[in-house]
Amino acid sequence: MKMKNTTLYIILYFVMFFVHFGIWQILEIGFETTFIKYYLFLTVLFTMVITILSLIKKIYPTYIGFAFMGLVMFKLMIMFLIMKKLNLSEVPNYKVHFIIPYLISLVIETLYSVKLIQREDAQESPKDEKYQ
Repeated sequence: MKMKNTTLYIILYFVMFFVHFGIWQILEIGFETTFIKYYLFLTVLFTMVITILSLIKKIYPTYIGFAFMGLVMFKLMIMFLIMKKLNLSEVPNYKVHFIIPYLISLVIETLYSVKLIQREDAQESPKDEKYQ
């Protein structure tokens, strides 16, 4: 059975979560509530980006790159607005514990959007050859 492209990226995201949570528990940092709230928020943003990119691919396949850039800007803006509400600065070494998962989720989203764009380019190639 072939796994869908989207499923692979979602699994990678949750592997990142469980590895980070394991490291968090080994280091006995505390602040589990802040950690869970952060990951809930990051998961909502991650699923929003993946879903919107999938919808854009179906509706406007040539604008996947522009949609991705806009979603990254939106995600960064929301992240700065929410950081103070989540009290992330109270956690020791919070920059390491919260920036790295954000960047890893951004890399996963980037890989997903690149796959969508590559698939779109592969579908357009036969059409373009007819008109040349």
